[in-house]
Amino acid sequence: MSLVFAAAMGHAPGITAWADAAPAPQKEALYTGFDELARELRAARPDALIVLTSEHWANFFLDHASAFCVGRGAHFDGPVEPWLKVERARIPGAPALAAALIDDIIAADMDPSFSDEMMLDHGTMVPLHFVTPAMDVPIVPVMINTLMAPQPSARRCLTLGRAVGRLAARSGQRIGVLATGGMSHDPGEVRHGWIDSDFDRRFLAEMAAGDLDALARYSTDALMAAGAGAMELLAWIALAGAVAQVTGAARGRVMAYEPVQPWATGIGAMILATEQAGVA
Repeated sequence: MSLVFAAAMGHAPGITAWADAAPAPQKEALYTGFDELARELRAARPDALIVLTSEHWANFFLDHASAFCVGRGAHFDGPVEPWLKVERARIPGAPALAAALIDDIIAADMDPSFSDEMMLDHGTMVPLHFVTPAMDVPIVPVMINTLMAPQPSARRCLTLGRAVGRLAARSGQRIGVLATGGMSHDPGEVRHGWIDSDFDRRFLAEMAAGDLDALARYSTDALMAAGAGAMELLAWIALAGAVAQVTGAARGRVMAYEPVQPWATGIGAMILATEQAGVA
């Protein structure tokens, strides 16, 4: 067994909290793409889902911040936001898989933190609401610090992803990987509501082509130019590393992309080819 599912999607809170504020054609296009990802996940029948996601002050603060934090709890509760219009749930964890992932990340000469009491916010719960609505697939959340300097580099996130891929290849389980976040947005900043569709489409094209060299070249400044929230695309870059580690490539197919002004975010969804499934 190995990597059976690999996908990425946006996690803007507006996707559920103020869903009908979006123009109907945009909402329908995105929801259709999310539904396709859910069907792909069901068909893949993963034993566990590693979720590469972002922290939004639910777990990191002045007393703790790290580049990467692995959730190794027996379960996870979320969402922390009562207004998200996602029913609060307790999601099973995969502590043994999480412990093995921590070991593999350390073996890659990185030092992740870990948490047995991680809380989940919209960054994880909105995607799970669509792709695993029963909330019954065990997860290993991996929080990436996209909030405060210094954030990890794109190249380091590729290394993180390769550790995920090595774990999937040797786990003896059917492993799925889901990256969440982005695309261009600048939440609560001077450019709040501004969306850089050209940046988004270029990034999606590089992801779809499996262009790891291009992905590795994204600097913090280059991502921040598309808004502070574009730092969340580090999770997508890590996903590409995981798939490339297993398959030798990281090609994918864009399921949907919409620059949704009322949600103040460019939102994408794509699936990457694994060794078990293609993307035709």
